[in-house]
Amino acid sequence: MTSFLLMRHGEPDFSGPNKWNAPGWGGDLAPLTNIGEEQVIRQLDKIREFNPEIVISSPTTRTLHSALVLRSALEAPFNVEFELHEWVPDLNFQWRNLIDVQRLQSEYYRLHGEWPAGETRPWETISSVRSRSLAIFRKYLNYQRVLAICHGQLIRSITGLDDIEFAGLVPFELKED
Repeated sequence: MTSFLLMRHGEPDFSGPNKWNAPGWGGDLAPLTNIGEEQVIRQLDKIREFNPEIVISSPTTRTLHSALVLRSALEAPFNVEFELHEWVPDLNFQWRNLIDVQRLQSEYYRLHGEWPAGETRPWETISSVRSRSLAIFRKYLNYQRVLAICHGQLIRSITGLDDIEFAGLVPFELKED
C-alpha cells in the first residue's frame, strides 16, 4: 500500500493573468502570493514528518511554485505529472475570464460534478478528474510515501472532501488492484 500526502497549492496571485486578460489555461500561469509561499512553508514540519520518498506535482505554475518552495528542504526527487492538472472548466479551453469559470463551476457543483444522464456539458466531470488522477497515482505504487502537490478539485475527486484550504494536507492511501 502506498501512502500519499495530497497538498493543495498555496494561495495564487492571478493579477498577472488578469492584467493580460489571459484566456483558458493562461490563468494557470499564476504564481503564489507571498501569503501562498508562507502557507506552504508552514506545512514543512508535517511534510518532513511524512518523509516523502518522491514528490509529484501538477504542471501549473502555482503548484510548481509550491514545489519550488519545498525543494530545498526535502531530499526527495521531484516529478512533474501533466495529468495532475486542475479541473477543466471548458473542455474546448475557451473560457475567457474568472466569471466564465465561476459560471461553469457553479453548474458543476449544482450537478455534483457529473453530467445528467444522456447530456453533455463543457466541463470535465469529477469522475474524469478522479480517473486521470488515480492513473497517475498508480504509477507510484512502488513507493511507500508520495507527496502530491495538486489542486482542490483533484483532491475533492479522490477524497470527497469539499473544502481544502490553500496548502492543505490530506492523507490518502492506495492499494494495488
